[in-house]
Amino acid sequence: MFTSLTNRSSFGATYRWAVLSVLPMDDGSGDGMRPTDINDALGMPKEARTTVTLLLKEMAKQGLVVRYQHGPRWVEYTRRLPLRNRERFARWINR
Repeated sequence: MFTSLTNRSSFGATYRWAVLSVLPMDDGSGDGMRPTDINDALGMPKEARTTVTLLLKEMAKQGLVVRYQHGPRWVEYTRRLPLRNRERFARWINR
């Protein structure tokens, strides 16, 4: 489910916020989303997985997201920042 009011065809500078809007909030359980799940939620092609993975690694270094390494090939991410008002509004509309 795409939960941002951003137009998918013109992410531009809001691509990072679109990715953050899809991630679940970090509650300490470690139940996050994999890069492939994020691509599916945003409606992005499978080929964009590398871009999302690199972006998420960068965001983890900056402290915006939490990275959980569950195995050698199983990585999940959760967000630390709360949703912005427009994303809360979009989720409220899409209920």
